[in-house]
Amino acid sequence: MKIRSISFDTSFLLKDNILVDKVVKKLAYDYIPCFITSTVVSELEQLKIWGRITEKDYTKAMKRWKHTHATVIDFKNRLLSNTFGKACMISMEKHHNVKPEDIVNDCSILVSTLKNGVDVFLSEDFHFTSKITKDVVNEVTNTACSEFHMMCDTHLYCLSTETFLEAYQNGSINLEIVELRLQSIRKNTKRLYSFD
Repeated sequence: MKIRSISFDTSFLLKDNILVDKVVKKLAYDYIPCFITSTVVSELEQLKIWGRITEKDYTKAMKRWKHTHATVIDFKNRLLSNTFGKACMISMEKHHNVKPEDIVNDCSILVSTLKNGVDVFLSEDFHFTSKITKDVVNEVTNTACSEFHMMCDTHLYCLSTETFLEAYQNGSINLEIVELRLQSIRKNTKRLYSFD
């Protein structure tokens, strides 16, 4: 599949792994359009303010997304954003058994990413990269489809750094490799801010 665009999760940008930098360099070199949601930008700022990440971690994350010239995206229509966000939280609770209050930001990120037609979402969080999450994406897409027809045919692949590197070549991802690497992991607790 030829990649149209990529978005980044907070966990990807903060991961202490040289492979993340390898991905960032490939995306910049191949001029892949990149995006970051306003929720991720806000999360990074809040983590720094609350002292949950160091200034060095924050700077590294900022440098990573700016190196790809990522544009900040949002879902401007608050009413629909909230509606689709609730659909996401219900689906996440059903499939992953997580409490809605623990995944408000996750769902905000997912909904903004879907609404903006992103193909690939890079994350290190099983709430995104699990094979089970494909059901969440499908359910949110079905809910949103009647209001945003462009979301009816959305195909979003949520990938870890390692899966992406294995499947990526010259602006495309090998979907066979992606399908082989996706694991049916159900993560029934949300451990916040674990980026190692």
